[in-house]
Amino acid sequence: MKAKKLLPLLLGLAVLLGGTSQDAAQQTPPPSAAESYANTADSLHSLLADLLTAAKSDENRSPKIAEMEIPDYENWFTRTYGQEKGPALASAYGKSLKLTEQQFGMLWVELAKGEGEISISKLDAANRKFDFAKRDDTLANPTDEFAAAWTKTDSSAGPAKQTIGYFCFVDGKFRLRSFPHEVQILSTTKPGPVVPPKLINRVPPAYPVLARQSRIQGLVSVNVVIGKGGTVTVQNVGAGHPLLAPAAVAAVQQWKYEPATISGEPVEVGAKIYVTFELAKQQGEQKQ
Repeated sequence: MKAKKLLPLLLGLAVLLGGTSQDAAQQTPPPSAAESYANTADSLHSLLADLLTAAKSDENRSPKIAEMEIPDYENWFTRTYGQEKGPALASAYGKSLKLTEQQFGMLWVELAKGEGEISISKLDAANRKFDFAKRDDTLANPTDEFAAAWTKTDSSAGPAKQTIGYFCFVDGKFRLRSFPHEVQILSTTKPGPVVPPKLINRVPPAYPVLARQSRIQGLVSVNVVIGKGGTVTVQNVGAGHPLLAPAAVAAVQQWKYEPATISGEPVEVGAKIYVTFELAKQQGEQKQ
């Protein structure tokens, strides 16, 4: 198998106050880690390494992830991409924001299970590849943009490489510009037009009884290989509640796709699938 090549394709798609002024001066906490990072690839690497360390020690990462939201994003997108494209990009960003932060947090849970290396590359006009913007989009107000990736260095199950996300530096902090859903071409083929896999048969997961009784819900991420025939082979569970994970795997194994193709030739791809468990939806189905 030749070196794997990442091709971005869409799969569908979280201060303390108090004390006198003197106490506050003595007890004011140091600036958050995100505030101390400079606008460089090395600083972004340090920030992501800190997130990985926090995940490995099971520390709360939600505040730091929440700090990565682009502030006043409606105006930022308009300033950056112009009046013609900015509002639409801002709308797409806002609609996906909550889910993006949730999935981004799950990724660190997954990466913390194994060993690997974080790599950072600074993007220019020739290799920008955001979910919401085309490569040839002209920036009305150019901004520094970075791509972060993970390469596994151990023998654990799961994909050898994963994209961590695309980042920009806004108001003195790194912001998560997009968390892409990409597939990885696994089978050797000649270059050409790429058509992503298309889900044609989705089997919903059976809600585990104990999870339902315990009021447990949420996402489970599953790393899979979609074969040339459109069948799904599960590599491993990336992240998710252990009471939900087996049901997610059992469901995904039954899914069927039209395979991805390059120049019309079916190819094997690796992908990450998110399976949602919602109590409200489950209860609604039971009443029907």
